[in-house]
Amino acid sequence: MIKMAPKESNNYSAPMVYKAFTILKEIAKAQGTFGVSDISRQLNFNKSTVYGVTQAFLDLGVLCQDELTKKFRLGPALIQLSNQSLASVSLKSIARPYMIELARDFVGTVFLACFDEYGITIIEKADSPLVLKISAPIGARLPFFAGAPAKSFLANLDEDSQKKIIMERNLPKFTENTIDDVDEYLVDLLQVRKQGYATDYEEYIYGVNAVSVALLDKRGMFLASIYIVGFSNSFTEEKMRLAAEAAKELAREITEFMG
Repeated sequence: MIKMAPKESNNYSAPMVYKAFTILKEIAKAQGTFGVSDISRQLNFNKSTVYGVTQAFLDLGVLCQDELTKKFRLGPALIQLSNQSLASVSLKSIARPYMIELARDFVGTVFLACFDEYGITIIEKADSPLVLKISAPIGARLPFFAGAPAKSFLANLDEDSQKKIIMERNLPKFTENTIDDVDEYLVDLLQVRKQGYATDYEEYIYGVNAVSVALLDKRGMFLASIYIVGFSNSFTEEKMRLAAEAAKELAREITEFMG
C-alpha cells in the first residue's frame, strides 16, 4: 500500500519539512529494516529526495545507518531530544509544588529554567504572592549569561568548558554590577560550586536580586536551574542566603523524587 505524506498546512507551505518528517516517522516504525530504496518505494518519494533527507539526518545524528545493510534507525540526537522532552514534563510537574512553597515562604517569584546553545528558557514558574512582583511568561527566553541561573549552569561544567564558552561568547555587560571580567567570573563560578548556589545582586536587571541552585539528576548531571527573584530593597543578602539554603534542600528532594 502506498502511503501519502500528511496534508500540509494551509497557512504555511514547507513541503520538504513535511517530507522529511514523514521519512523520519517511517524509519521509526520500520525499526531498522528500511533503507533508501525501501523508503522511496513505501512513500512514493523520489529516491534522490529520500537520499538527501537521510544524509542530512545522518550528519545531524538524527539517524544512524548500519554499515553492512545500509538500513536506518533512530540516532542519538533524536533520542536525546525525546528524553529531554519527557524529562522536562516530569521535572515541571515534580518541581512546581516545591516552587510554590519557595514563592510563599520568601515572597518572591520562582522560575525553573533550562539551557541550550542559544540561552535560557523559562519552563515553569510560581509567582510571588505580592501584588507588585517580578514575573515573566513561561517560554520566555533570556540571554545565555543572564544572572544567577546562568551561573548555576556554568558552575556545573569543568573549567575548560567554562573558559571555552566564555571566550566564544564574550561576557556581556547588562548593568554596572555585571561581572564582565573573565578571571573574576571564573572565580565567581568556583564560589558557586563550593557553596551550592549562585547570587545576582542587580547584575542582570537594575533593582532585582536573584539566587539560583542547580537541579541535578542522580548521576549529578545538570537538568535545570531553579531561581528566586525579588526586588533588591526587600530581597536582601540575608534573605537570599536563607532562600538559597531552602532551595538547595528542595533541589535534593526533587532529585530523590525523580529517581
